[in-house]
Amino acid sequence: MVQSVDAYFADHQESGDLGRQALRGGIVSVAMQYGNGVLQILAAVVLARLLTPADFGLVAIITVLTSFAPLLIDFGLGDATTQRARITRGQISSLFWLSTGVGLVVAVVLAAASPLIAMLYRQPALEPIALSTAITFVLWGASNQHLALLRRTMQFGQIARIQLFGSLVGIVTAIVLALCGFGYWALVARPIANAFCVVIGAWIGCPWRPGRPAFDAEVKSMIRFGLHVVGFSVTYTVAKAVDRIALGLFYPPAQVGYYQNAITLYESSIWQVLAQVHTVGSAALSKLQSNVTALRQKYESALSALAFFVMPAAAVLSVTAEDVTVVLLGERWRPAGSLLRIIGLRGIFQVVEASQGWLHLSIGRADRWRNWGVVSLVVQIVAVLAGLSFGTTGVAIASVAASVCIALPSISYAGRPIGLGSSVVIRAVGPQLVGAVCAATAGSWVQYVAFAHWPILLRIGASAGVCAGVYLGIVLGLFRVIEPLRLAWSVVQGRLRSSR
Repeated sequence: MVQSVDAYFADHQESGDLGRQALRGGIVSVAMQYGNGVLQILAAVVLARLLTPADFGLVAIITVLTSFAPLLIDFGLGDATTQRARITRGQISSLFWLSTGVGLVVAVVLAAASPLIAMLYRQPALEPIALSTAITFVLWGASNQHLALLRRTMQFGQIARIQLFGSLVGIVTAIVLALCGFGYWALVARPIANAFCVVIGAWIGCPWRPGRPAFDAEVKSMIRFGLHVVGFSVTYTVAKAVDRIALGLFYPPAQVGYYQNAITLYESSIWQVLAQVHTVGSAALSKLQSNVTALRQKYESALSALAFFVMPAAAVLSVTAEDVTVVLLGERWRPAGSLLRIIGLRGIFQVVEASQGWLHLSIGRADRWRNWGVVSLVVQIVAVLAGLSFGTTGVAIASVAASVCIALPSISYAGRPIGLGSSVVIRAVGPQLVGAVCAATAGSWVQYVAFAHWPILLRIGASAGVCAGVYLGIVLGLFRVIEPLRLAWSVVQGRLRSSR
């Protein structure tokens, strides 16, 4: 726990304990993110029984249309604060006021565009939904720099607690409103309550307070860095959302609702972990920007460990998706489970793609990250257009295919300035990738052949067990990949010793 405000403004220094510190922070934050994911899934379980697919579809249209807004409000300045070797109070105050101003502008633009959105989608209810959603953008700008300072000082557990608190309040708000019969307004109020609580938590958790701005040459440099980051973030987020944007234009809200809940279950179980690890990875590797050799080594080790745990989880999710969705959301949501079965496979390959930001940010080449965002957007648009005529299933398959195509090239491009190529990625994740693909294949076969008539809960457990067995047999038994387990065990031992 950082005791003094001065600690937030200390210069970056390489530490011999950096790897263990980053891994410990990653495990703590990922564990809490899984707690957050459990909350999200429990919320989906309750709300899916209180609201209709059309309710989810209406709110999902606004959600995906504005999904880039938090990134635009952050303006890449959070990553600039984390990455920069030296910062001052005046500089961070400048970034704070800039983020807050951008949040207000985005809110006004969305409010002005709300009638156009309702007309374009031929859904009058979208206008008040968009107007209400604009409130969240004002709130997000007020917490970005506080959270960035917490990341800079590696307080990932603190950040996770703030996010968990916000999620809990948002979920409770939504459930209460749904029980009172407010329909889709329960889903509208949820992110507003969440954002409000995150602002409170961030200001309590980080004692720094904004003051007079200082727009010096260094701030201008940080803004340029942030522009490159936000260039990637916005294009990549639009790329992730283009599937639901297109579905909303050509299919009924209920179909969008099925797809949206499949995405929600995927993101609560897989993507949240990748996003959380990004904040840890980029912050930790930024401290090694003056030692390229150590940076390459730490990247390879971190990617191998991440793949070891996330790739099999994605395989299990894909295999058990339909059964899990029916158990959690109810029989009427089975179409969402069929989509999740496809979408879950994306997690196997997004492990690699999601790590590109570690490299771009740690070496200060956010401009190259922005360029790759454009590539991701183009590939995703082409994929969605190819699958759109085949409905939600076609779009889901096309999205997974896009992830497969860009995974390895994304790291080859990101690592080029420091001589890190595809061979490093293959060495780091090759065994895990083979194990996860084989586990998904074997699990799918037994799910539909051997366990087809088993009770649903027993089938979920048995299928997951088969996936785990096949994966561990290949990765541990055949390839002898045990270093990720050693790293994880060393952190557990350290936590046990510190708790005594």
